[in-house]
Amino acid sequence: MRHAFLTDAQIDARALAHRREFGFRDDEAVEVGALLARLAARYPEFSCRRVADGSLGEAEAQWDGQGKRLLIRDSVLRAAERGEGRALMTVAHEVGHALLGHDGTLSRAPAGGRAERVSAKLRSMEYQARRYAAALLIPDTPATRALDAAALSERYRVSMSAAIVRHSELRSGESARALPLRQAALDL
Repeated sequence: MRHAFLTDAQIDARALAHRREFGFRDDEAVEVGALLARLAARYPEFSCRRVADGSLGEAEAQWDGQGKRLLIRDSVLRAAERGEGRALMTVAHEVGHALLGHDGTLSRAPAGGRAERVSAKLRSMEYQARRYAAALLIPDTPATRALDAAALSERYRVSMSAAIVRHSELRSGESARALPLRQAALDL
């Protein structure tokens, strides 16, 4: 599958459509168990497997586009099930790779790895998955735009840092024009 360039608005719209398709209200947090169950029910070719910590190297989770399989470290999945923001973002990030049709084997690991620095395609896919994860967990709606970062963090059970970034995106109406600047900042 050829990787498609998507604008921020297109990514946000897809995430909102998927969020609603999976039965999550705009004003509620995504519950990871329900998300993964609904994803598997909607897309029978999709599978998700809990794996032992350490089995993915540094990665917290991994999307295999060819096998349509999401692998999540046990500790990350348990943390996501408890509603821990970082773990929720990790699962949503990998779901983003899946639902955006990204191919290859993509891992959620510390940002700025060598492959991401070298490959523009990988940088773009990682940016899209990060944007998708934020938009899936914190939808772009008029009501959401009216909330401050603290309220976003509390309502959607995401970390304060994720809420601050998403709040900035929602308030600024950040568009695809910002993509090259954001990717350049990631390279630093």
